[in-house]
Amino acid sequence: MRTRLSGIRIRDAGRQDTEAVMQLVAAANPEDPEAFEGARLTLAQPPAGPLSHFRSLVILAEDASGNPVGALMGGAPTWLFEHDGLDHPDLVEGLLTRIGIVSAVSVHPDHRGGGVGAGLIRHAAGRFARAGYGLLTLNFFPALEGYYRRLGFTTMDTLHVHVGDGYVVGQRWGDTRVAAKPVDRYTAIVPVRGLASPVISGILPRSGVPQDAYFDGEQLRI
Repeated sequence: MRTRLSGIRIRDAGRQDTEAVMQLVAAANPEDPEAFEGARLTLAQPPAGPLSHFRSLVILAEDASGNPVGALMGGAPTWLFEHDGLDHPDLVEGLLTRIGIVSAVSVHPDHRGGGVGAGLIRHAAGRFARAGYGLLTLNFFPALEGYYRRLGFTTMDTLHVHVGDGYVVGQRWGDTRVAAKPVDRYTAIVPVRGLASPVISGILPRSGVPQDAYFDGEQLRI
């Protein structure tokens, strides 16, 4: 799938784009340029739905001459595999098909400020939506909060997800905050009394959160 944005084309990355993608995303984490080396394994695989490479998404932005100017990587949130409260394989599998994450987005210095990064994120949101996901998330440093809010994300310290029967799974990151954006009509972000951060509602069947719900210290009361 391809998207055009003011002379910029966004498309799925393939094996032939590996070095271009790796050079771009290395700039997203200059203190650890090898942080995204796992993308090489992803790009070595043939294209496969529901995203660009099964449950991974790697997209590339090119200028009118075909030069790579930006890249985005996304896929499954790793915390779903590590969370102590998610000990049932079926629950993890269900969440993996409904919650996506943008793990890296980077734009060449010569093209920053021109909407390339925003275009990549919007393209990714559309791809996750069409693949049946309900929520797109990403982690960010506080200085970028305004940027992600302008892109329609809700920002918070803790990601609370209601998975049904009043059970809420929470995930918090050390030095970053989390941004979340519903990408289907079932998913919503609902403020809940008793919790400092809102709750993701409707991500799974029978997990809707009414406006009058509250948290009693252990679970949601609906």
